[in-house]
Amino acid sequence: MATGRSRIPSNSIPQALCPDPIINLAQMAAIKAREAAEAYFTLRHFDHAIMQARAAKELYPEFPGMCNYMAAYKIHSDVSHKKNWYHVLGIPNPTVADSEAIKKQYKRLALALHPDKNGSIAADGAFKYVKAAWDVLSDRAKREAYDKSLSPRSQGARGSNNRKPAQQQRSNACSRKRAGPDANSTGGDGSFYKKTIKIVRKSNPGQRATVVMLSVCRVA
Repeated sequence: MATGRSRIPSNSIPQALCPDPIINLAQMAAIKAREAAEAYFTLRHFDHAIMQARAAKELYPEFPGMCNYMAAYKIHSDVSHKKNWYHVLGIPNPTVADSEAIKKQYKRLALALHPDKNGSIAADGAFKYVKAAWDVLSDRAKREAYDKSLSPRSQGARGSNNRKPAQQQRSNACSRKRAGPDANSTGGDGSFYKKTIKIVRKSNPGQRATVVMLSVCRVA
């Protein structure tokens, strides 16, 4: 398990179990969930690491530092999915983000990732990403150049949204060709074919039959 390399101080794990056995079980389950989160992180399964850290927090809300664990995992996940530096810092709308908002987010994350606040093995790498984002976005010239580099990507994304997937286009074509008195026939141009299949399932004698109607549509 990944906990052997964790920087968690020993006193952060509940040592003395309380008299309530239910709370004891919750504490132990939370510890196991945190261990699983660290193990998933070492495998680069960041989403699963976040889920396990959230489970640890829900199982034992007094468990220290789990929100900071999730913050570190999320930063690694954002970078692995090639999110921009604004997203890494938790800024949803770059166009309205001023220097003060960027500075505030950087300080918040830097504090959450500090070794005194975050014992996860993900914290060091996450802080490096946050520092890289700050180095770019805190410098006016670097930020302007970075914003320009993001523009073609956003335009490309908007352009791709205007194009319908091939499967949807074929589905629309199928709907348009379904004209005529007989839907289960070939169209006048021979380009459309639809057939309805009736499936009757009856597993035991005396049991009510299950009927399934399946329509098959093909566009040449």
